[in-house]
Amino acid sequence: MSNSASPQNSQALWIALDAMPVGVSWATLHDQKIVFMNRMCTEIFGYVVEDFTDISSWVQKYPNPEERELAWTRWREYFEHPDGDEFPIEPMELSITCKDGTVKTVIHSGIVLPDAGWALATFIDITKRKQNELLLRQAEERARQNEAIYRTLLEHSQDMVLLISLDGLRRDVSPAVEQITGWTKEEYLKLPIRSLVYPDDMALLEEATRAVKMGMLSSCYRGRIMHKDGSYRWVEALLQTYDDPVTKQPAGYTVTMDDISEQKRQEEMLTSLNRKLSEDATHDALTGLPNRRLFNEAFAREMQQPLRNSSQIALLMLDIDRFKQYNDSYGHLAGDECLKAVSSTLAKSLRKEMDVVARFGGEEFVILLPATDCNGAEMVANNILQAIRSLEIPHIGSSRGILTLSIGVACGEVTSTADPEQLLSQADTALYHSKESGRDRYSIFQGGPEMST
Repeated sequence: MSNSASPQNSQALWIALDAMPVGVSWATLHDQKIVFMNRMCTEIFGYVVEDFTDISSWVQKYPNPEERELAWTRWREYFEHPDGDEFPIEPMELSITCKDGTVKTVIHSGIVLPDAGWALATFIDITKRKQNELLLRQAEERARQNEAIYRTLLEHSQDMVLLISLDGLRRDVSPAVEQITGWTKEEYLKLPIRSLVYPDDMALLEEATRAVKMGMLSSCYRGRIMHKDGSYRWVEALLQTYDDPVTKQPAGYTVTMDDISEQKRQEEMLTSLNRKLSEDATHDALTGLPNRRLFNEAFAREMQQPLRNSSQIALLMLDIDRFKQYNDSYGHLAGDECLKAVSSTLAKSLRKEMDVVARFGGEEFVILLPATDCNGAEMVANNILQAIRSLEIPHIGSSRGILTLSIGVACGEVTSTADPEQLLSQADTALYHSKESGRDRYSIFQGGPEMST
């Protein structure tokens, strides 16, 4: 079984990623090679995949040393310890030198998928927005000296801009409030703030507000606010303090708010695609069982855990008897249904949560039984043989007239010097003995001649 998604799934993913309205790049974890950049990524920066040898050469495109160190530190955390669940890279605001020499500002985030062996990065171009923010800050400075100028900017801003005093009083809001929230200026300013913010996000807004009140020049809120139609919209709001023109002391703060609902939808779609891709890379597409890669990882972990209540471990190798003849007699579609039925039966035969069954390839399966001695493994093998027989799947090529299995069993101890490959080899030898002894039975490897039932 392949350790990556099927070609059809990969092609569909490439197409979906290439159509994204945000820049997307894809790199492998084991060698940190950039293997994909979507169309938007190239439009933003001008680069193509061939312009980079690895991720470090991309990081060198950050002209600001502090930002370069921040980005590299975030990603290096996982490259140096690529174990565990999927690992999101929190959004960072970075400046990046483009291929034509210009510098653009982006929101950079991503996700590391250790099970799939990939890292995916996203880039949202906010250069124009940053330029607008700079213009707005410059305008706010002039407005401290001339209220009329500030009022003109506020009224004509395309962003929703709130003017709030330190005591929490909302003094004014730009006309863009109606575009984002559906309410007019007058309606919006009369509504209590708590009624406008999604309840679960209120703590985030309070934290951002507290930060500017405690002296920070700016802070950010990313959450949901209510629209007049009763729905909630995702927004990103930049909170920035302003001084009293006379006392030069902080007098309040402005809130510049953007609707990021579409961006959030794209992020959630990317997350969903990545989860599906990760599952495709570790599970058999036909049966839904773990594939050989996931089994090998589970096997390696178990062989490194001698501190369980029992240091015994057992391994079962299973093979459907005369499966090629079954396919020849009944067709491959019937063969697929047969594999699904056998897989489901094997999964139901597991007794403990830590037991693992996987499709090893073709009609071959493997079962790992941690904390299990030979007696326990023999009981599981016997139960499986009976369960498969009870399915009564017709098979004219079998001596019984129904589908059967052959099983090889190997048992050992979990020690620091134990060799997983040796246990697999022993189980495979026992399976061969079962086949040679007439099939529809199990054999236990005894360190010499096998004992069969």
